[in-house]
Amino acid sequence: MNRIAQAAAALLVAAFSWQPADACEEYRSLSTAEMKEFRDKLVETDADPLDRMFAFEELNCSDNPTIRAYAVREGLKNATDPLVRHQIMFEALMQKTRIDVELSKAGKLKGGDKRFYDKNDGVYSREVSFRDRASGCIGISFNRCASNASLIISGDTVEYTHGAMIGVFKLTEQNELVGFLRPDNRSEYSKIPAIIRLF
Repeated sequence: MNRIAQAAAALLVAAFSWQPADACEEYRSLSTAEMKEFRDKLVETDADPLDRMFAFEELNCSDNPTIRAYAVREGLKNATDPLVRHQIMFEALMQKTRIDVELSKAGKLKGGDKRFYDKNDGVYSREVSFRDRASGCIGISFNRCASNASLIISGDTVEYTHGAMIGVFKLTEQNELVGFLRPDNRSEYSKIPAIIRLF
């Protein structure tokens, strides 16, 4: 059994535990042969999903940030299995230092929605302050996962909460998180169409 097959078997156990795969304990240097092996498996059209997930995890643990970025982009572009896509989405979000929510004016904004859009120049941004991989949570104001200032990742869905602001986003075939952001729960505010880009 080759290295990819052995590790894929271990990932199968982790997949059915309903926990995200662990982060890299440490980044490591990959040899040219290893990078080629993992790259080929990542983009192989008919690869077993667990083999592809393992290849992604190995590339994502590279000490080269260019390789890590490549793993996310190419992994999502080539993956169709939900388990693999959700894991890559999870890793892409966990690597972010800032969450940018791009607001849309596709529908004509009025009242509070328009003021919110104009105040933020169409992009609502918050720095990442905390990450809890076990619970799939990203904190955006405190050094903890506060229920009123966080993103919760579950499968292909992200729930965004910041004070009275709420949003829900889902991973699309275009590899973007598409949904809405409602700036406030007062009646003058509504759901503004929005996107969170993974890369």
